[in-house]
Amino acid sequence: MTTAAVSDRTEYRPFAAFALIWGISSLIHQLAFTFWTESWEGWVLVLSAIAVIYRPDCVLRFGIHAVASLLQLWDKLPFVPNHILYEGMLHLIMLLGAIGFFFRGKGRPELARVGVAWKSRLLLLGIAAIAKAAYFFLPVFPQGYLLGAATTLFLLVALWRVLFPTPTVGGGDDYFGRIAPVLRAAVLIMYVWAVIQKLNWDYFNPDVSCAGKLHVEIAAYFGNLIPTGRWTHVPAAVGSLVFELGIPILLYCRRTRYFGFVAAIVFHLWLSIHPAAGIFSFTTLILSILVLFLPIEWGRALQGLWDQQLRWFGGGEIAKGRRRARALVVGIFFAVLITQGTLYLTIARSYEVFWTANRIGFFAFFAWGLWIGACYLIAGWRGGPATGAMPNRAKATLAWVGLLPVLLNGLWPWIGGRTQTSFSMYSNLRSEAAGNHMFLRRADVFDLQKDMVEVLTSAPDILGPSSRPQGIQQFANLGHRILPWFEFRRLVSEHEGDFEVTYTRKGQEESLGRKGGQIHGDPEAFEPLPLLHRKFLWFRRLESLEGPMGCTH
Repeated sequence: MTTAAVSDRTEYRPFAAFALIWGISSLIHQLAFTFWTESWEGWVLVLSAIAVIYRPDCVLRFGIHAVASLLQLWDKLPFVPNHILYEGMLHLIMLLGAIGFFFRGKGRPELARVGVAWKSRLLLLGIAAIAKAAYFFLPVFPQGYLLGAATTLFLLVALWRVLFPTPTVGGGDDYFGRIAPVLRAAVLIMYVWAVIQKLNWDYFNPDVSCAGKLHVEIAAYFGNLIPTGRWTHVPAAVGSLVFELGIPILLYCRRTRYFGFVAAIVFHLWLSIHPAAGIFSFTTLILSILVLFLPIEWGRALQGLWDQQLRWFGGGEIAKGRRRARALVVGIFFAVLITQGTLYLTIARSYEVFWTANRIGFFAFFAWGLWIGACYLIAGWRGGPATGAMPNRAKATLAWVGLLPVLLNGLWPWIGGRTQTSFSMYSNLRSEAAGNHMFLRRADVFDLQKDMVEVLTSAPDILGPSSRPQGIQQFANLGHRILPWFEFRRLVSEHEGDFEVTYTRKGQEESLGRKGGQIHGDPEAFEPLPLLHRKFLWFRRLESLEGPMGCTH
């Protein structure tokens, strides 16, 4: 082997590999739900994700990306899919790990080394952030498109000056060692809660099972090749639980780790075929966190595989191939985004166009998903089955505090709290009324699930999607008319213009509404929800409080 051939290699750096895959995953999330394009938080997130893709070995850029993601999450709360809320919890863990890294770890001397180059640009970013905050919160600034766009542009230019010209803040291996064990624990907790929530009688009822419904709707893409009879629904439910519980166990065990990768990649790529908005976004999240379980030997094999691909893509030069690959990723992202936006502008911003745009995003994702999945499996095969211990052993770090929201998230339905984003996705779970779980029963620390309302009539329909949907709450459980008083109060207090609603509450039929600016009916329903309640509580709408629980997200 020649000296040139030996030197033409890239050293495997676990943090850089994880950050690169995570940055690409963030862009894919943005293709699943494009409502963010009208918010400054969304563009900040996209810019920070691109910066991570171009500088994946910089811890400070990665931390900024975590902050940007949490800002967008806060803007969208509570109307986010289960997995986006979960991703926010992972970003919280990453941010807590970064705090420890910069105050007590190797990040402190790294910041001292490059601090001068960052300070002036961070000051500019701070000024831009203050200008944006002043636009929103100071009444002296008129609210309008021009000033809003100007302050957003100023913020993005300032962020660009921070993210791209400044030097790299290293120490990624130390930082990764702080967060990787915690993130792996969060993966285990998520899967376990998802399994627990599905252990209800209706998940195994072939007439209403979400597993059976997803199986039929995915199989439709394959014609008559896959059986979809009623007899397949219960095996589909059992099989999904075997995968969801088996994947983290296989990944954690040294001798079965490769089979865990196979199971995770096959199962989640299969699920991503389903046309429901966001499922492929969930799959990209899973494919991203798999890198946390890569043994060092597999990681080196993965880097070697990437080097081969980059050398081919760059006409024999890895550096040129890397530049082209980054440009290709960013170029495809904007090409898909522009196509989606064109559909909305030329046809309509409607429910039907949303599904079409989502499918375009899916095809971009699926190409990437097949590629990264194949890379994992080839690297694992080349790395050998006899792998070493799990890299980055657990140690005391502030990041462990970030596990508390993950642990509590699955508990909320069982203490009378929120039901929509509690690892209960496609689970047939009903904790309201008598519930349908096999062994868990609700203990009402909060009384929010005890006070239920059924909407009888509504003009206009406060439960239906608007002509210009602003988020996924417009599409959640359409046609279902039973919901907690808390959620009914949200709809009433936020509805603009005149309307009339009749509903039943506590067995009594009542009505309320607004006409000519004057309200009538229960005045409590018109009181705005407190900020934290409005941001952190969201409840599922139901068809019935008795009988089989239909499939809902």
